[in-house]
Amino acid sequence: MTQPKTITVYCGSRPGKRKEYAQFAAEFGSRLGREGYAMLFGGGRLGLMGITADAALAAGATVTGIIPEVFVDKEQAHTGVSHLEVVKDMNVRKKKLIQLGDAYVILPGGFGTLEEFADTADWIHIYQQSNRPVIVANICGLYDPLKTLIRTYMEEGFMDRDEWSNLHFCTTSDQIFSILRESLTDGDVK
Repeated sequence: MTQPKTITVYCGSRPGKRKEYAQFAAEFGSRLGREGYAMLFGGGRLGLMGITADAALAAGATVTGIIPEVFVDKEQAHTGVSHLEVVKDMNVRKKKLIQLGDAYVILPGGFGTLEEFADTADWIHIYQQSNRPVIVANICGLYDPLKTLIRTYMEEGFMDRDEWSNLHFCTTSDQIFSILRESLTDGDVK
C-alpha cells in the first residue's frame, strides 16, 4: 500500500473576520481527508489551523502537527491530531514542514503564514524542487497584493517567470485539488 501524499498547510491561528475564511478552511480540510491526502501543519488548535485540522481528521486524514515549545507552553497545541511533534523553535518547525511536504497550500493568515509561504517557495526554488506545487488559496482576494508583488518582481527582473511555474494562485478548492492531482503521482513527486 502506498503512503498518502502529504500536503503541508499553512494558515492563520486566528479565523479572520470573514466567515468565508473559516468555511474554506473546513471545506479544504474535509476534502483533504476524502481524497486520501495526509495533512501536515503547524500543530495549533486555534483559528484556521484548528478548523482545517479538525475537518481533515473528521474526514479520515492522518493529521500531523509540528509545534514549537513556546506554543505548547501557551496551551495552543492541538492534542487531538494523529501525531504531534514538539520542536525547539519556529526555525525547526518550518524546516520540517518544508522537508516533509509533497505539496504546500497557503490558506488565509497573517505574517507567520506569509513568512512560511516565502520561505517554502524560496527553499523549493533554491534546492531545485520546483516540481512541488506551492498553492496560494486566494480567498476573498486576500492575497491579491501578494500576487501583484510577485508579478512586479518578475516584471522588474528579480524573478524569472519560467523558474516559478510551480507557484499557483487559486480561488476554489476545485482548482487546488486539480493542481494536486496533476502534480502528485502514486510514486514520488513528479
